[in-house]
This record gives sequence, structure tokens and C-alpha cells, in this order.
Amino acid sequence: MRYVAAYMLAVLGGNSNPSQDDMKKILSSVGVNVEDELLTKVFNEFQGKNVDELVQSGLAKLASVPSGGA
Repeated sequence: MRYVAAYMLAVLGGNSNPSQDDMKKILSSVGVNVEDELLTKVFNEFQGKNVDELVQSGLAKLASVPSGGA
């Protein structure tokens, strides 16, 4: 989740195409250790995709998750 958050923060900050180094800088600025393998995996999943479309896709998936209380 931390890598997704770093990517989203970079985009919200005006960087429409953040690099892995951008993400590392964000994470290290708040004391988070970076696991390069996981960072690369998330980065590759997001590379070249529109963030707004990714969010909409995720919301559509969450809509099918039951979330009622007993």
C-alpha cells in the first residue's frame, strides 16, 4: 500500500509520470524503508496507465465486495 500511496502522492503533486526514484524520495522523506522488488512490481503495474482510470477500476471492484454489518 505504501508504494501505491507514494505513486498517488507524486501524481497529486503534479508529476503525471513519476519514476521509481520519485517514489523512493517520497517514501524516504517519511522514514519508510523501500523494498526494491515490491516497488518495481507496483511501478510496472502503473507504468503508462491513467491514474483516474485505475481509481475508477478499483472502485468498480470494491462495489462487489460485501460490506454490511450483522
